[in-house]
Amino acid sequence: MMFALATIRNQAASRFAVRSFSVSSAAKKDFLQDLYLKEIRGYKPDAKASKADVTTKTFAAPKTPEAPKNDVSIEADLKTYEQNGTLPQ
Repeated sequence: MMFALATIRNQAASRFAVRSFSVSSAAKKDFLQDLYLKEIRGYKPDAKASKADVTTKTFAAPKTPEAPKNDVSIEADLKTYEQNGTLPQ
């Protein structure tokens, strides 16, 4: 009896362990990919001038900024500092 149960179990396990391959699914083509590749291969860009060529401007460098003007008279501030110990505001 034990031997018969073991044999039945082995047969059931081997039946599920077998892999099967479907030939029809492997033979199907990917129509979406074929359509995409056909459209990519058939693309021809226009020979007209693009908008970038028409709307470009020549480059003009910006003016260099002027150095800030220093309104402080160092000699007068130094005299004031020596006399009062503080700088004028």
